[in-house]
Amino acid sequence: MNRIVQLARPAALLVLFSVSGCSFSPSIPVLGAAFPAWFFCILASALLLIPCHLLIIRKGWQTYFSPLVISYLALMFLFAALMWFLLF
Repeated sequence: MNRIVQLARPAALLVLFSVSGCSFSPSIPVLGAAFPAWFFCILASALLLIPCHLLIIRKGWQTYFSPLVISYLALMFLFAALMWFLLF
């Protein structure tokens, strides 16, 4: 009997998670067109990357962030994820 209960709990959770999907996709209407929310998170992260870039150049930290392409992409992803968690 205990074995059946142990198998029933994960099965119930699997059914619950498969049924409880998103009711709508997160989109933001702008002038009649619906843009996905991730688009605005990427845009905000690109704008946050500009002062970050200026700080890195001003402090002379380019050697610590080498290669810059990978580091800036990682920073942009970090900013986008933070914007997503804070706003949505």
